[in-house]
Amino acid sequence: MTTRPYKPYPWPWGQPSILTTSAEEERRQANFWLDADLGEDEDDGSEVEYVPSSDDDSASSDSDDSEETSNSASDQDISESELAQLHANTAETTFPSSPTPSTKEIEAQEDLSRLIADLVKAEQDAATAYNPDEVVALITEFYELLVTMGHWPEGGLRCPPHDPPVNETLAVQLGYAPATISLMHRLPYVTSKFNDSDRYEIVARTRLADYTRDKSLKEGRRPYPYQYINGCPDIDPWLLPLTLPHRDGWNVMLDTRLGCVRAYSTEGSPSQNTVEWRRHGEISDEDEATWTEYRRAPLVPAARYFSELIYAYRSLERLPIIAPDISDPKEERHPSYAGWLGDSQQAEQQTLLKLYRECGWPDDWRRAEFVEKWEIEKKEIGDRTREAMLREGRKRH
Repeated sequence: MTTRPYKPYPWPWGQPSILTTSAEEERRQANFWLDADLGEDEDDGSEVEYVPSSDDDSASSDSDDSEETSNSASDQDISESELAQLHANTAETTFPSSPTPSTKEIEAQEDLSRLIADLVKAEQDAATAYNPDEVVALITEFYELLVTMGHWPEGGLRCPPHDPPVNETLAVQLGYAPATISLMHRLPYVTSKFNDSDRYEIVARTRLADYTRDKSLKEGRRPYPYQYINGCPDIDPWLLPLTLPHRDGWNVMLDTRLGCVRAYSTEGSPSQNTVEWRRHGEISDEDEATWTEYRRAPLVPAARYFSELIYAYRSLERLPIIAPDISDPKEERHPSYAGWLGDSQQAEQQTLLKLYRECGWPDDWRRAEFVEKWEIEKKEIGDRTREAMLREGRKRH
C-alpha cells in the first residue's frame, strides 16, 4: 500500500477544501522542476589564480580615467540641447511607488473574485461527477471495514431494505428534499444498541445518523449546535447530516446538490481563511452568521471524502476500537496528561498495531483470533492502569 505524508488531527474527518486541494496540485505540477536533480557544474579543468599586483591602484586609476574620457567623448557626439534634455529626464526618473492601500484592496478583491470563479467551476465539476450510487457504496464499504476490523461486532450493521423503513411521510413534513430522502432509504445504519453507546463511537462525542428512527429525522433538520440556538432555522433541505454530534463533536453533511461533504467541528465555526467562507463577505448579523456557517464550511467531493476515510483506517493511520480522541498512533501526548493516563493510551495504541499485524491485517486477516487476543490485552492494560492510578493517588496523600 502506498504510504502518504503524515496528517494530524482532524484528518480524516476534516479534509482540505476542493479548491485548496486543486490549487496545491496545480502548484506541484507547475513546479515539478524544483524536485529535479540539477547536478553540479562540471570542472572544466581551467584554473584562474588571482595574484595581487603593485600596479593595481594605477590600473584602477587608468580605468577610471578611460571611462571618464569615454563619457566625455560620448557627450561631445550629442548636441547641447539634447544632452540637457537627457540629463533632465534622468533626474526626474524615480522608482515606482509601492501599492497604496486602495490599490492593495483592489488587487485583493480581484484575487478573491478569481478564486470564487475557480470555486464555482470546481463545484460544477463535482456536481457533474456526483454519483449517489458510488457514495452509498463507499459509505457501506467504510462501515463494513469497521466491522471487519473489530470496531463494531458482527451483525452490527443494518442494510437496506430497512425494517422498519424510513418514515417518508414525516421526512417530507420536516422539509427534506427528495434527493436526501432517497439516500436515507439506501444507506446502511449501525444498530441502535451500538450506535447509542459511547464505547462504539468512531467520531468523538458524535452519533451516526439513523434515519429509520424518527428522532434522527427530526434532529437532522437542525443538528447541534443549531437546535439550541433560539430562532435558528432548519438547515438547507438538500443537506443530509450523516452524523448527529454533541458538544465538541463533528458535523458531517452530504450536500446532495453538489455531491460534496461539508465537515467541521461543532466547537467554533469552520475556518474563515477558505474561499468558501470569504465568498459570502462580511455578515453583520452575528446570529445569521452562526445560523448559516455550514454554508461556508470547506467542500470536499463526497467520493474523495469517504475514500480518504477508508484509507485512513485500512492503512492503520487511524485506529478503530479505542477512543476516537486517541485514534492517531503517531500523535504526541499532551504534556498535561497524567503519567498513568498517557501510558495507558500509548499501550492501547501500540498493542492494537501489534495485534493487527500479528493477525494478518489486511491480506490474511483472522478476525476471531484478533478479537480474542485484544480482549485479553485490554484487560491487562486496564489492570495496570488502575494500579498506576492508585499509586499516584497514594503519593499525593
